[in-house]
Amino acid sequence: MTQIGDIFPIEKLTTPKGSVSLDASAYTVLYFYPKDDTPGCTIEANQFQKLKPTYDKQNIRILGVSVDDADSHADFCEKFSLAFELVTDKDAALGTELGILRPSGPRHLRVTWVLDSAGKVVLYYPEVVPENHAQQILDDIAAL
Repeated sequence: MTQIGDIFPIEKLTTPKGSVSLDASAYTVLYFYPKDDTPGCTIEANQFQKLKPTYDKQNIRILGVSVDDADSHADFCEKFSLAFELVTDKDAALGTELGILRPSGPRHLRVTWVLDSAGKVVLYYPEVVPENHAQQILDDIAAL
């Protein structure tokens, strides 16, 4: 399990636009979630979207990650006007490596890592409450 102080295996993530790069942001939030367009995942995504202007002002990038495919992500983003990137963990390979797959099938647990611009984990949330998570991250980054 990747912990605070470790380098996150970011090279294993790609977006529809290509590989994920960290050097353009002060911090990157990698929030892993079970499935697009489900109640808890929608609450969490909408909280990030609501606070996105604050994230942008602080140069914090938001990346949501699930095993859903690019079409599912595109539909989810369109339905809820999400203006941040959703990444596909193809075949749940990264979720398996990180040990964050649900026992019931190839879906991620709800966990989050915050990385600095070098890819080092600075915050880790092994258990997430969707309703207040986006604000909690902002508060915790402010305390770094």
